[in-house]
Amino acid sequence: MTTAVALGVTPACPRAHLAPRRASRARGPARSRAIVPRAGADDDGAKPASATGPNSVLSALCPLLKVFSGGDAAAPRNRFLEVATSGLASVSRLPFGVTVQPECAARPAERSPAKPIVLYEFEACPFCRRVRETATQLDLALVVKPCPKDAATHRDEAFALGNTSRTFPFLVDENTGVVMNESEDICRYLWREYGEESAFPEAIVTTTMLTGWMPTLLRAGRGMTRYANANPKVSESPPKVTLYNYEGNQFARLAREALCELEIPYALANAGKGSARRDALRAIDANASVPYLVDENTGVSLGESDKIVKYLFETYGGYVDGGAEA
Repeated sequence: MTTAVALGVTPACPRAHLAPRRASRARGPARSRAIVPRAGADDDGAKPASATGPNSVLSALCPLLKVFSGGDAAAPRNRFLEVATSGLASVSRLPFGVTVQPECAARPAERSPAKPIVLYEFEACPFCRRVRETATQLDLALVVKPCPKDAATHRDEAFALGNTSRTFPFLVDENTGVVMNESEDICRYLWREYGEESAFPEAIVTTTMLTGWMPTLLRAGRGMTRYANANPKVSESPPKVTLYNYEGNQFARLAREALCELEIPYALANAGKGSARRDALRAIDANASVPYLVDENTGVSLGESDKIVKYLFETYGGYVDGGAEA
């Protein structure tokens, strides 16, 4: 099992009536597109305190959420509270990030992105969340490079690639030559390029200010700050971890939070309801369900969110100066 395979799974039953790929999706030299980020959009905590709008709200919340985030992220957790709060977080954003658009579930191989789409984001951000919801519904695999507060690698990498507004989410799509931030622009772009002519669901962006904050608050800042003992060598390496996931799954959220806090780059193999990646997952393990982690670094494959979280912190969360594990 390799990351490339996880990213490249495509359905075997394309619909004959779908219109041919538009000229903008035709194979050929990559093109670039100038994107002007909207004012007061997505926050990365680097904005001045005087900023207004969603930036200032998230910046103000971050210190408070950190206080209530449960202390040591690697410490044993109350399983009931973990599942309950994550479950409520999922309910708050229904129906987004659960079911694949029928047109996208039937996407022919030639319409699938040839190169990985890279998303720089952090789990607790409500604006990043709606991009992940969009990716689930479009049945798009992503390479996620987590950018939590105090990130060792990926924030600087995103800034070097052109994230001049220093906000997240930030998308890099080598298939079209596009780099962009501002979450609504990203969602509309992904739907335009990979939505197979289906209608864009306006509610996925218009509801963010109403319910998009609920998972952030209910999870008390999990998936927001880099774990102090996270091994920086892992964030500097190419992605060798794959997570089978769909955004609305309450158990998958717990795994994504851990990956973010440890700043582990990973292939996000979205497997929402109707996705062919569910068959690919069952080919790995007949009893597997979302979330499911495949780690090429160690040869470990496992399901169940509590086991995944425990494994990730035990494997990548005991780093101390000199490279030894605590």
